Amino acid sequence: CVSASATVTVTENTPTNAGTNGTITVCDVGGAISLFAQLGGTPAAGGTWSGPSLVVGDSYDPATMTAGVYTYTITGVAPCANASATVAVTETSSPDAGADATLAICATSAAVDLFAELGGTPDAGGSWSGPDVLAGSMFDPAMMQEGVYTYTITGSAPCASASAAVTVTVEEPVDAGTDGSIQLCPGSASVDLFTILGGAPQSGGVWTNPSGGPFSGVFDPGTDPAGDHTYSIAGVVCPSSSAVVTVAVLPGPDAGGDNAIALCNSQASIVLVQQLLGTPDGGGTWTNSLGVAVASTFDPATGTSGTLTYTVAGSGNCPDDQASLVITVNNAPHAGTNGNLVLCASSTPVSLFDGLGGTLDAGGAWTGPDGLAHNTILDPATDVSGIYTYTVLGIAPCVDASSTVNVVINPIPYAGEDGGLVVCTSSASVQLITALGGTPQAGGSWTAPDGSASTGSFAPATGDEGAYTYTIAGIAPCLNDTGIVTVAVSPAANAGTSASVTLCDGEPGFGLFDPEVQGSGTYVYTVTAPAPCPAQSAGVTVQVIAPVVATFLATSTGTCAPAEVSFSHAYTGPGTCTWILGNGTVVEDCAPFTATYDQPGSYDVTLIVDANNGCGADTVTIEDVVTVYAQPFAQFEMLPAEINTLDPMAYFNNTTEGTNAYLWFVNDVLVTDEEDMQYLFSGEIGDDYGICLVAIAAAACADTSCQYITVEDGLRVFVPNTFTPDGNEHNNVFKPIVSGIDPRFYLFEIYDRWGMRILSTTDPAAYWDGTVGGAEAPQDVYVWKLIAKDAYSGGRVERIGHVTLLR
Repeated sequence: CVSASATVTVTENTPTNAGTNGTITVCDVGGAISLFAQLGGTPAAGGTWSGPSLVVGDSYDPATMTAGVYTYTITGVAPCANASATVAVTETSSPDAGADATLAICATSAAVDLFAELGGTPDAGGSWSGPDVLAGSMFDPAMMQEGVYTYTITGSAPCASASAAVTVTVEEPVDAGTDGSIQLCPGSASVDLFTILGGAPQSGGVWTNPSGGPFSGVFDPGTDPAGDHTYSIAGVVCPSSSAVVTVAVLPGPDAGGDNAIALCNSQASIVLVQQLLGTPDGGGTWTNSLGVAVASTFDPATGTSGTLTYTVAGSGNCPDDQASLVITVNNAPHAGTNGNLVLCASSTPVSLFDGLGGTLDAGGAWTGPDGLAHNTILDPATDVSGIYTYTVLGIAPCVDASSTVNVVINPIPYAGEDGGLVVCTSSASVQLITALGGTPQAGGSWTAPDGSASTGSFAPATGDEGAYTYTIAGIAPCLNDTGIVTVAVSPAANAGTSASVTLCDGEPGFGLFDPEVQGSGTYVYTVTAPAPCPAQSAGVTVQVIAPVVATFLATSTGTCAPAEVSFSHAYTGPGTCTWILGNGTVVEDCAPFTATYDQPGSYDVTLIVDANNGCGADTVTIEDVVTVYAQPFAQFEMLPAEINTLDPMAYFNNTTEGTNAYLWFVNDVLVTDEEDMQYLFSGEIGDDYGICLVAIAAAACADTSCQYITVEDGLRVFVPNTFTPDGNEHNNVFKPIVSGIDPRFYLFEIYDRWGMRILSTTDPAAYWDGTVGGAEAPQDVYVWKLIAKDAYSGGRVERIGHVTLLR
């Protein structure tokens, strides 16, 4: 047998080595570190890390990772097991000194805590360094230097210390000085008010005037207002400072402004001070150009032209003030006194000066009645009567002087040219002046052929034939003028005289005239006569009158008594109208009119129209044509007198009298037009309602009555039997739900199962939140008791029940 063999191949794997555990403390603001470097021993590379945070590579970054135990694992090749080691990382918090800050403070301010001035959230317990040693962290600007004060917090290894600085600036206070005052005259020179301030004011401030407006600081008494002027210096950190200069401007004298005036010697005396310009002070003195004192009034009738000076004495250090008045006195013109000239149109020309009286100045001018210029000579043949005016011009302020001559130029009388007249004995009287030739003037006198006086009216039936003389008397100095009419009379025919007759339509006629057939008009009878007399006629004028028909209209507004009623009718002819108004009033008037009916009722009205022509009158009566209503007085009552939401039905009983139409309103909404109203109010909640009744007698005759009622809340009580005070915003508290109670009489109590009272309140709004003495009450059944008073009936209400508290 040959030999046999077998082989065993042994492979030996190197065991894994993850090193030994390590620890490290890092600062939370430090840089990233290698965890691998923190392992002990000789760890093999290529392992993986796990821990509180994901490890990228083998680095730990305090800014992004969480401290804790980080495990390094090396995977072993079988059958070697895995190997691992840990690095425990601890982070130390870095100190926080806050952020740098700046502080500006006034030297007079109280001490400031610099720690409070730092920005951010600095840690306490640090130390301060700077130009001065601080007591704690307090900086006193009155004793310490400005500069940079540094706050340092010592860090725990490996964290470094931290510091922050407060840069302090100390500002000295500003000084505007102390108050001052000054008195000035209106004419004083301008003053720099800065020089009036007391103390040691700093320059560079600003001024304001008494009204708060800007001011230059230099006061001009002539333009600036007196009062308190304020000097202010603004502090940047320190408070602003101000001081006041009170300026008083003395009431200096005011003599007014110079003026020049002209006066007329006919003017009344004047008060001199009133002639100056401006508003001069009273109490001054007047002197003339020689310095001699004169009176304060000036009489132009006795005074002379010149310059007068007015002086007002100054008070205190204010000088006197003066004003001058230049006076010129002019003489008034004279035009004589008024007069008259009476001339005939045939007179010779005269001078108008002959009509003036008194003394007058030469050189004036004349104007005629037409207002146009006229020469001195008046010619009666060409000029006219009227007022002729002589005017002498005055030197201002003297007014012109005028006088007048009333010129009367009487006309030359003219009685016309002689004439002749032939008339018939039957002719009417003739005015003889119509037989004169030319255009004789009226108003003359007549003389009959026998030399006796005549009226100038010739009656052919009785007058004498012959020569009648007409004389026009001339107004002195004019002479009389005459004219002659020679009259001859011829006999005339006689047709009788005209007549007139009035007949009523429908009445019997007379002779051949029948009113039913012939109408109104003039019927003429004519008789011819031999020459020279004309034919003669006479007429009968017949008037046939139609009968009167009376109708009328009465218009009323339908108002309550007293009522205004307008009456009118259709008749337009002559005559009288008599109204019998039915209320005891009778009116005699054909024009429309308005009557007042004081009492209610229905009235018959009668109209009687009489044309007063002998044909009788017509009468019309309309029954009940005027109706006047009594003023209604609306009134009602509610039954029952009080209601509530438990029984909100009410009956409104109408107690109005004298009307038959009604409107009911609830809160301005029309509900019914029935005489009475039954109304169901809302039973949800009590409220106030306005109930109005309108009682209507006629469209314009009504009355309204309103009452405001309250529907009270009826008593309602609801008490839940469960509540869950578990903080889920639902059913967390327990209280009765009540309405219609008197809040003054209310008691609500809760007891536990052993009879211990855990809540008692008289406030209807109070509730139980499920706690006793601040601690949660156990889940259980509790007993409640409610005592209240019905606000509507006043009755006592008592309820007892139980409630389950669930958690």
